[in-house]
Amino acid sequence: MSVGGEFRRLAGDLLAVHRDAGQGSHPAVAALESLIERSADDLSGAAEAALALLPQLDGRSLDDTDLCRRCRDAHERLEAVCRIILGPVAR
Repeated sequence: MSVGGEFRRLAGDLLAVHRDAGQGSHPAVAALESLIERSADDLSGAAEAALALLPQLDGRSLDDTDLCRRCRDAHERLEAVCRIILGPVAR
C-alpha cells in the first residue's frame, strides 16, 4: 500500500470510531473526511492539516472503553503516518 493509501485508510479508521460513537456530525469529523479526499491531490497539505486537527479527535470525550482504545490506536497511527509524510519538518 502506498503512503497516501495508508493515510486514507488510517483517517478512515479514525472517522469510523467517531461515527460509531455517534460523533459523525462533529465539525472535526467532517474536516477529516474532506482531508481524505484532498489527500489524492495534496498529500502533504492533507497530512499537515490532519496533524492540526488531531487534538480535536483524541477521543477523550468517549465513554466506551473499546471505542477509546480504538480511537487512541487510530489517532496514534494517523499521527505517525502524517509525520512520515511530512518528514523532519513535522517533528
